Formats: sequence, structure tokens, C-alpha cells
Amino acid sequence: MRNFDALGLIPPVRLASLVTLALAVAGCGGGGGGGSSSSDCPTAFSTSCGTGGTAAADGTIALSLTDAASGLSSNTLSAGKPLTVKALVKDAKGVVVPNAVVSFTTDGGLAVFEPGSGTALTDSNGIASINLQAASLAASGAANLTVAATVADKQVTKTIGYAVSPGTVALANLAANSTSLSAYASTSISVQVLLNGVPATSAQTVSFSSACDTAGKASLSRSVSSVNGVATATYTDKGCAGTDTITASVQGTSSSLTLQVAAPQPSNVSFISATPSSIVLAGTGGAGLSSDSIVTFKLVDSTNSPIAGRAVNFDLSTRVGGIKLNGQSAGIVQGTTGADGTVSVTVTAGSVPTPVWVTAELAGNAAIKSQSPNLTISTGRPTQDRFSLAVETFNIEGAHIDGVQTTLTARAYDRLGNPVVNGTVVNFISEGGGVQPFCTTEDGACSVKFTSANSRPADGRVTILAYAQGEESFDDLNTNNTWDRGEPFRDLGDAFVDNNENGSWQSGEREIAYGATPKSPPTACAGISKAGTCDDVWGAAHVRRVAVITLSSHIVGAVTPSVFASQGCSGNYTFVVSDENDNPLPAGATITKVADTLKWTQPTPEPTNATEPSAIRLFSLEPSVVPRTPNAGGTAHTLIVNAGSCTAKMSGSVTLRFTSPSGESVTRDIQIN
Repeated sequence: MRNFDALGLIPPVRLASLVTLALAVAGCGGGGGGGSSSSDCPTAFSTSCGTGGTAAADGTIALSLTDAASGLSSNTLSAGKPLTVKALVKDAKGVVVPNAVVSFTTDGGLAVFEPGSGTALTDSNGIASINLQAASLAASGAANLTVAATVADKQVTKTIGYAVSPGTVALANLAANSTSLSAYASTSISVQVLLNGVPATSAQTVSFSSACDTAGKASLSRSVSSVNGVATATYTDKGCAGTDTITASVQGTSSSLTLQVAAPQPSNVSFISATPSSIVLAGTGGAGLSSDSIVTFKLVDSTNSPIAGRAVNFDLSTRVGGIKLNGQSAGIVQGTTGADGTVSVTVTAGSVPTPVWVTAELAGNAAIKSQSPNLTISTGRPTQDRFSLAVETFNIEGAHIDGVQTTLTARAYDRLGNPVVNGTVVNFISEGGGVQPFCTTEDGACSVKFTSANSRPADGRVTILAYAQGEESFDDLNTNNTWDRGEPFRDLGDAFVDNNENGSWQSGEREIAYGATPKSPPTACAGISKAGTCDDVWGAAHVRRVAVITLSSHIVGAVTPSVFASQGCSGNYTFVVSDENDNPLPAGATITKVADTLKWTQPTPEPTNATEPSAIRLFSLEPSVVPRTPNAGGTAHTLIVNAGSCTAKMSGSVTLRFTSPSGESVTRDIQIN
């Protein structure tokens, strides 16, 4: 038998009696405007029946509010304590309406419906149900709930008031599977979430935090949704090494617990860097060179994670020449690893070039040890006596041709004859043409290109200055590789481009000032130095060398001499050939014999003054190619003539052709009388 009371409905027998009673008291609130009537609010709905609505002639809606958990009548909800809303829909005749769509709305934003659509369908008893939940934990106040349904094509509404009280949330039973962790271990952490004193049935977001997680020394689930009132996070150590406090928080309330995390154990110390990897002797720094190198090591554990705050002992493979470690001439030096596990020590060069390496050992554990690669100590700076400049081709065909090149190579060595530090800069300045401004040494040498171009000096000779940051040369009388007072040295003043090649500075010649304070009265300077710019103090200076490149012409200016006295049947005739500027012809120019008119006398009874067939006359030129030369003037060449059947003397002329590397040629005659 259908349980009408349980469904909130009135049994038929009672309903008939109530109808009779309602007719007798028709003025007691029937219709849509007043309080509950027996027809609007049957037994199950009467305690919280809504007020207002449409006239009874259009149908009726009766409402009830009950605690969703207990089923007891209630019009107050809070977070975690929703209300169940039931609407009973009847037509104008008081007959329940099944399968009607009922819409639920509320004002004030204090509550939300479940389902979120806010609609429900009446069942066979004309009842539609929906849950009403607090919008938030903090929601508080009163609001109206309105229900609407369409009955016989007319809308019927009903309104009821309800209250929302603030919910309370609390955390309980925060715990970890293990509160004592080994290094890099993990554990789970759980906490119970209570709403209004009971486990939360709805998901709540719990935040977890810790100092080590913030610092990157641990990994912790930071935002976790509760399931059946419990939120669970995972904590993993990443080098926390000590005490870490875990805090769980939700909706302004929090709970904490403490973990003890074991420190990781060092497993290796390794070399990281030496900056720079090559240093120079003490007192020879400057110009980008240093006598100090910072050597860095790193201490790590088995996971290659850095270990901070541990002491590391340093030592050197040698102390020759007074090498220092962190300024100490002897003994162990100790450093402490930083947050990244690194620790550094400074090596300072002594007075002797040598390879050296640094050893690093974990204090108290000799098994954890490492060493750096070789650190090179050299004198570093070039010295004047060991600085040189070489030219590939001195006399290039550049008098009338642009773009002809030759190579200049500087070589720089220290006071012991060792190559200077790689990367030493050598600068170049030219009187004319064009030259690359600098090069950097590799194994003590570097090269630049000189290119023929305007401007061209009137004499065709271009002076080039090469210079570098270095030191003045001295006589190391006590062989300690250090200048000592009283030891002779070559004092250098300001370098200059010696355009006229006279060895002294003239107005208009470019000067390269070093910045030293000249001694007064002036002292004598060494090398290519401007007079009066020396300071009479041994030390750093521009080391310098000068080279001259000839912009030679293919045009022969002179062949001297061009007339020779006959040397008989055979002879060697030496002449000097120069170009139009009295410079050597371009290197590589060739000299060839192209014709001759030589005659000589032969033995009797042969007729005199007969001309011997040229096939039996022998000619040669030594050299037949113009050599590389830096010298002014021309180059000497010897014409060798041999006539085997001649018995007296020969005479006549020999025509020579001079051909430049570019293919230009000129002929000249040599007369033999």
C-alpha cells in the first residue's frame, strides 16, 4: 500500500474530509495570496510551506525545506549542510501534476542548486526535489527561493525564505608516514578536513607548503583536493638536510608537522674551471694578462647534487719560484663549499715559468679527492730583445697596381725565449697603403696583410710599425728571472713610424705614446724611440719593430752600367737594375736575353771579324729572377757570356727583357766594347 505520509501526501480519505472543511471556511486564505491552506500545504509540507503565488484557480505549488542529511524540517543551511527543497504541484482541481518541469531560483548569491540547472521534473505524486547548498563557507544571511511551474498552460509560482549560516572548516590528524627521512627519500602526508565538525563530503582544496620546497630543496604536492574528507600530499627530499616544517592550510585555517631530513653524503669533488688557465709571472701582468688564476671545484653527492657548507683542503703540486695559494707561500689552504657546492682558491704565479696543478680534498675524508689540469705559468709579456717582425715580400709590384699584398708576421717571446701567452695583441700602423690593424698571437706568432693602395710615398717605400704591450729587456745577471736594481736594461720611450728611415722622430711622423713620465733631464732611449720620452725606470713598455715595404714598379729606370769593356772571348758583366723610383724591381720579375749583336776575331787563316753562329755562344744570367729585398736601390745581376772558338775579344750588344709578375715587360741593351 502506498505510504502517502512518507511521501508528504494526504491519504484520499483524509483529503475528502479536508475538502469539505475547506468549503466551509472558504474565506480562510484560499487562492494564491495568503498563508498555507490545507489544500496548499498538506501534512508533509505544512511546517515550511511557502507564501504567495498564483491563485488556486490556476493550480498550486506547496514547498518544504528539510535537512538533506537528517530529513528533519529546516530552513537554515551552511557549508556541508545542504537543504532538500520539495515542491508539490497540483492543478486547479487539487490533482497532483506529474512530469511537470519545475524551475528553482534564489536571490542574494548565498546558495546554489544541485544540479546546477536549477530544474527538476515532478514525479507521479507531483513532487519535484532539488538540493540547495551554501555558495561558500563564508556565505551568511537570508534569501528567497522561488519555484515556478506551468500548470494547464499557466505559470504557477511559490516563494519561501531561508537562512544561510557561515560554515566552519577545520583540519585534523595531520600526519606523515614517516617523520624521519633519509636523504632524497619520500613520504606521504595526509590531513582530515572537517566541515562543521564532520568529515567534508565535498571536495576541498588543501594547500601544502614547506621552507625546503620553497627553496627548491624538496618537492611537495602544493594543492590537493580532499577525497572523503582526507587530503594526501607527497613529499620528496632534494637536499633539505635538516628540519622542515610542513604546513597544511584551507580556508584560513592551518596545521603543521615537522620532518627530520638527513643530510646527503659527499661522494665526489671535481674540477670545474681555472680562470684564466694560463697566467704570467708575478710582476708581468697588465695588457689583459694576469698573474692570478681562480681555480674552482665542486662537491656533490651520489645524485650529483651540490653539497654546501663542507670544508675542502687545497694544495699545490709545486711551489717553485714562490707560487702562492690564496696568498700563502706554504701549507694547506681550506675553503668552504657554497650553496651550489662550489669552492674556489686563487693561484698566484711566482718568478719561474712552470706547469702547476691544484689538489682538492674533502676535509676529514682523503678518499674524496681530485686535482685540476695543468695550469701554465709563463712570463707572458714580450720583451723588446725577443720581439721581431718578418715580411714575406718586401718589394711588391704596388707602385701602379692596387691590391697587391704581402704578409707581415710578428713573433713575440718572453725573457726566457718562451712564446708569449696566446691572444697577445700586436698592433700595426703603416705610412701608406693599407695594413690590418692588429693580430693576436698563437704559439708566439701572428700575421697581418699589407695591401698596395693610396696613399703612396713619393719614394715608393712604406714604413710599417708593429708594437705590443710588453717589457723592456734587461741583463739578468743573477739568473733569477727577475729584474733587480743595478741590472742593465734597455730603456724604451714612445714608439713612432719612422717615415724617412733616419732612426729619429721628425715632425709629422706618427707617435705612439705609452704614458710614462719622461725623466728630466732626458736620458738616452733604446730602439725606435722618440728622444726625450724615456723614464730611466725598468718596466712595462711598448715593444716595437719597423719594416719597410717597397711599392716597386715594372718600369725599368736604369741599368747601371749599360756599357762594358770587353773581357775577351768570355766574360762576366755585372749590372744593377732599378725601377723608376730607384727601387728594386718587383720580386719575382724575370730577366731574359732576347737578342745580341756580338762579334769576335777567330784564328787565322779564318777571316777576321767573322760572326760566329749564335748557337755556339753561351749566355746565362745570375740571378735571372729579382729577389726579395728590403734594400733601397736596385738589384745586381751578372750576364755571363762564353764564346768557345774566340781567340781575341768580342764586342757588340745584348738585349735583355725585364718582365714583372703582372706580365708587363721592358727591354734594355747592354753594350760590350
